[in-house]
Amino acid sequence: MADELERLQEIRDFFKRTGAKIKLITLIKKAKQEYDRYDYKSGLETLEEAYKIAPENPAVLRGLGCMKQFSKEYDKALEYFYKALEFSDSKEIEYTLIGMVYYLEDKLDDAVENFNLAIDANENYTQAYEGRNQAMLENHVKILDLQEALKKYF
Repeated sequence: MADELERLQEIRDFFKRTGAKIKLITLIKKAKQEYDRYDYKSGLETLEEAYKIAPENPAVLRGLGCMKQFSKEYDKALEYFYKALEFSDSKEIEYTLIGMVYYLEDKLDDAVENFNLAIDANENYTQAYEGRNQAMLENHVKILDLQEALKKYF
């Protein structure tokens, strides 16, 4: 009898975990749809609900970071991306997202550094190359502009 009761509890726990996973996946999909519709407020609310279920889920943390990034809350976005980095198996994604925030903040050296970390994590991750190339180009243009501005002092 005790074995049967233990087995029933295991089955109950299995269904609880399965239900939580299904709810999490549903929330992530819903947040993605909201994000695609540029409905960041609803997307953020949906992801906050998902975060309560799985605070260490990299997809949830990335989503929260993206919502904050598009709201121009760059420091908060970086917090979420760095936290996602702790739990992610695909670190190139987080490094690229971090690089993008630095790019948007016009911190181009930090952006290039993170894009390079993404490339080190996965040399086939083309988004990191694209981000790095853009940041390097912006940095180069700034240097050329500075050189042009300094010409008047020579």
